[in-house]
Amino acid sequence: MKPLLRIAFSDFIFSRNDRDRMASFNPQDNVFTRLLDQHWDVRVVPLAEAEVLVYSTFGEAHRTFRGRKVFYTSENVLPDFDACDHAITFCHLPDDPRHFRLPQYVFYVDDVQRLVKPAAFDAADALRAKTKFANFVVSNPRCPERNRFFRQLHRRRPVDSGGRHFNNLGRPIADKLAFIRDYKFTLAFENSASAGYTTEKLVEPMLAGSIPIYWGNPEVARDFNPRSFIDVARFPSFAAAIDHILAVDADDALYLQYLREPWFNTNTPPSWFNPQEHLQAWQRFLSTPWVERPRVYRDRGLRDHARGTGLGRHLSSLGTKLDGLLWKAGWR
Repeated sequence: MKPLLRIAFSDFIFSRNDRDRMASFNPQDNVFTRLLDQHWDVRVVPLAEAEVLVYSTFGEAHRTFRGRKVFYTSENVLPDFDACDHAITFCHLPDDPRHFRLPQYVFYVDDVQRLVKPAAFDAADALRAKTKFANFVVSNPRCPERNRFFRQLHRRRPVDSGGRHFNNLGRPIADKLAFIRDYKFTLAFENSASAGYTTEKLVEPMLAGSIPIYWGNPEVARDFNPRSFIDVARFPSFAAAIDHILAVDADDALYLQYLREPWFNTNTPPSWFNPQEHLQAWQRFLSTPWVERPRVYRDRGLRDHARGTGLGRHLSSLGTKLDGLLWKAGWR
């Protein structure tokens, strides 16, 4: 008989419908309940009846809870162990038994074998299917680096923008993977740069066989083969990165060097794609004796550690919004 586990969830997005796999979160049936049910008799209960709470970044209901707390985020927010007992985030904390690394991009890959290149992979044949230069699919305008790079590359050679932001195709595209499949390159900039924080923005072009032009996680090479994509941060300037991109575009031999490389280091998926690794982390968490202790709660916003706080951040955010409005008005 499996041991009983009374669990509650709070501060997730429970109703908004968007592209995030963790949005419209169903507390009765989700990635955690399905995983934990392998070992425990899982009962999802109200907060006041739970022995374990899993909470996220979109609220403060968790502050009333007095039992064992597990923090989960797919956003660029650092774990705070003054507020929780355990954490599941993007961070690399291999020596901290309270933490398990689960990057957000894992939820965007329904079959990890799609990112493993077979021995028979024909890069030349894949290149022949690439009929267009580069694309950009973004809805969130709040990344000044991404905005600036798009503009600089677009001035050198036109980039097809299919998202709501900087759209130049008449309307947003309906199917991102189908759209980017025809392109040699895909701009894959994160919303902000933070060590360990890699999202679907990198894996989506990989799934479509398009070379990512990446910016974000400075430790991205720990997850993915750096010879398989163009990491803008490795160049001295955006202009130098763009020079390289245009050189690769003009030389099939250079392009094929990238395309022949496996997406993963040694063509092997990282361990966090293995559900058993997740289950072992939960077994470690829940076997740790729990002792009630004072909590310390800090008011933290998304990306605060990466973007800062205060007037400077607000002005930067307003600037990116204005950038998008000027684009729509034709001031390009």
